[in-house]
Amino acid sequence: MATMPHLLDPGTPGQSRVPALLDQAHAVIDSLQDAIATDQRTAGRALRADLVEVERLARRVEAARLRLVARADTLRVAERTGHTDTGAWVAQSTNSDRRPASRDVRLATALTAPSATEPDPGCDSPTLTLVGADPTATPPAQPQAELAQTAAALDDGRISADHARVITTAMADLPEGLPQEQRHTCEAELLLLAVNRAPAKLRIAARRVLEAVEPDEDVVDAHEDDVLAAEEAHARDESAFWIRDNHDGTMTGHFTVPWAAGAILGKVIDAMTAPRRRTQPGSDTVVTEPSDLARLTGDTRVDELDWQHRRGLAFADLLTRIPTDHLSRKVAATLLVTTRLDDLTGQLRRAGSTDAGDHLDAGTIRRMACAAGIIPVVLGGPSQPLDLARQKRLFTEAQALALSLRYDTCAADGCERPFAWTEIHHLHAWRDGGLTDLHNAIPLCGYHHRMIDGPDWQHTTHRAPDDTVTIHFHRRT
Repeated sequence: MATMPHLLDPGTPGQSRVPALLDQAHAVIDSLQDAIATDQRTAGRALRADLVEVERLARRVEAARLRLVARADTLRVAERTGHTDTGAWVAQSTNSDRRPASRDVRLATALTAPSATEPDPGCDSPTLTLVGADPTATPPAQPQAELAQTAAALDDGRISADHARVITTAMADLPEGLPQEQRHTCEAELLLLAVNRAPAKLRIAARRVLEAVEPDEDVVDAHEDDVLAAEEAHARDESAFWIRDNHDGTMTGHFTVPWAAGAILGKVIDAMTAPRRRTQPGSDTVVTEPSDLARLTGDTRVDELDWQHRRGLAFADLLTRIPTDHLSRKVAATLLVTTRLDDLTGQLRRAGSTDAGDHLDAGTIRRMACAAGIIPVVLGGPSQPLDLARQKRLFTEAQALALSLRYDTCAADGCERPFAWTEIHHLHAWRDGGLTDLHNAIPLCGYHHRMIDGPDWQHTTHRAPDDTVTIHFHRRT
């Protein structure tokens, strides 16, 4: 059990000086902001020097904040205030988001965690100093923190909290059983690497910090590979995706993917948006040609937009060209748009309806019809056979396409799982003579598909005038 910190009674002469010092710090910051607003200097060197010092000051304040977070965690303040953990208490106290608050708690506790050293043989048990004890008494010696060098560098403002996170992670990744002296050597090496490196660059170099104490390069290589494999496994666990309809013609989304997948996407977007340059034959004249995005869209004006806007358009264009032929259910992964043949050929202009619940203008449909991300369901064009009677047991892609125009979701009552997640089910079982045609086809998600054939449920069907079927499930009694 760790030694509890010395607690001072707020009513004693030893009352904390922290609030008074914070008031002074606020007053100094007020004066600093006034001085910056009225500063007449224009030299870039002077501004850079001031910026470096303000950054150092911000880092030192961050270090003080992390010390308070670590103290709150040690005193178990969250338990006494009804919060689930210290991260929740920090988020509520500072009006911040829970996830970064929890990251701060992990960093704060890592920086103050004691070294894994042998206990003092002369000490029978840890000492507990209680409120009201003699404040003049010498407190017992506290164990040295595992990452004391990193904590000191952060206190002094030589590194940032992001640097400290990289260092704590790299130290945690070191091989088990590494002697304490060698661990301190690795920590010192990481601090040297952090001096002239941004956190992202430090993270790459930190994977090989074992070189500071391990002369065998093969061992270092194997350790780096293990670290990267663990990062990849963690990245897959953290992968996520969501997208929201803004109901104004746009969608907003967010995704988290492993680094390699994100890097590939970034390179593709950059390649699509970068202007192409070539040298004219027989001269040194460099000619700038339209980007691939301008060539693909036929709109040279896109190269005049800001980079963020240009990348957004490139991402949108990329999504319309994703091939789906290799997927087991191509129709489920492809946007279906119902339009007329005259609209598709450009003779008329009428919006087309999609299987995603909204409409697209005729021009967009014509542009996307040449890409891999859309299937035009053309009314007035050649048709495919959709009723196969008993000739085949499995429904075809053409039948699934036609069915997706009737259903947006699973056919079970109240189920909102999208059509793309469903399997096509014979309403009257094929083994019992049911036909493989649209009248006998309904989409069911995996959950309800298992229920409809399971022994614990019975169901009733309701067929609407538009020939869609709704399945109502009831537990057997």
